[in-house]
Amino acid sequence: MCQALMEIIEPQLQLREIEWREKGRKEGIQGTVDTLRDFGHEDAQIKKAIMQKYSLSDKEAEAYL
Repeated sequence: MCQALMEIIEPQLQLREIEWREKGRKEGIQGTVDTLRDFGHEDAQIKKAIMQKYSLSDKEAEAYL
């Protein structure tokens, strides 16, 4: 019975974990952007940094600025 229950809820738990990781990643990227801005970096520098650090495309990085 316990095994059957785990088989039912496991996909939902995996999906929730993916969502939490993505949320944490977004918060981390935004924190990096905010910190670099606080230190006076220009948007072009910030964009380049987050693209390298987080493997973002140009379009994805632009959305954080």
